Amino acid sequence: MVVPNALLLGKYEFPVVGYGTWQSNNEEELEKALNAALETGYRHIDTAYIYNNEHIIGKVLQQWISSGKLKREELFITTKLPMQAIHEDRVEPFIKESLERLQLDYVDLYLIHFPICTKPREAYSKVPFEVDDTDHIAVWKKLEEQVDAGRTRTIGVSNFNIKQIDRIVKNSRIKPACLQVEIHVFLQQRELVEFAQKNGVVVVAYCPLANPGINKFYKKLGLP
Repeated sequence: MVVPNALLLGKYEFPVVGYGTWQSNNEEELEKALNAALETGYRHIDTAYIYNNEHIIGKVLQQWISSGKLKREELFITTKLPMQAIHEDRVEPFIKESLERLQLDYVDLYLIHFPICTKPREAYSKVPFEVDDTDHIAVWKKLEEQVDAGRTRTIGVSNFNIKQIDRIVKNSRIKPACLQVEIHVFLQQRELVEFAQKNGVVVVAYCPLANPGINKFYKKLGLP
């Protein structure tokens, strides 16, 4: 399978078709699926801290790299800062933990997964999410530091709206390279896409075939 590349920030190539791993945390199943994806030609792998599968992906990637079947620079790896870490003092510890799980020195794209910050919750809590204060600009500056430190090549956002993206764009030293957001025939988000593109932010669509599994996901979280 030959996948064309696009450019992030006008210089970083990434495959326009990626392999998403949301709700894939069964180790045996994900190992088989990811190996099949890599054999097919996928090189853009998308994960996140909250998917609880970075360690599985890291294991498979290291097998491919150590065997000589792939070089690290042939891969494009995306992971994300979780909601409980959308705070300036939590960015660096969380990206370091993700890198350790992935067995990588750097990722190619690091996204703020959601615009809201949640308080850490106890396992017995009946409240699925409790919103905490956050400052997007302070968090973004910490992401910029991760680029400077070589832990990620590019940074971006996921599930942000126009106002939130505009504020980051106007107050950033390193611009957002990517906006990852749900887009499909039933949720086209044309105004958001147009705004991102005008500001040089590449839009990556998730759930391009719609999202029939979202109700089950919300049910697990105790949400209506």
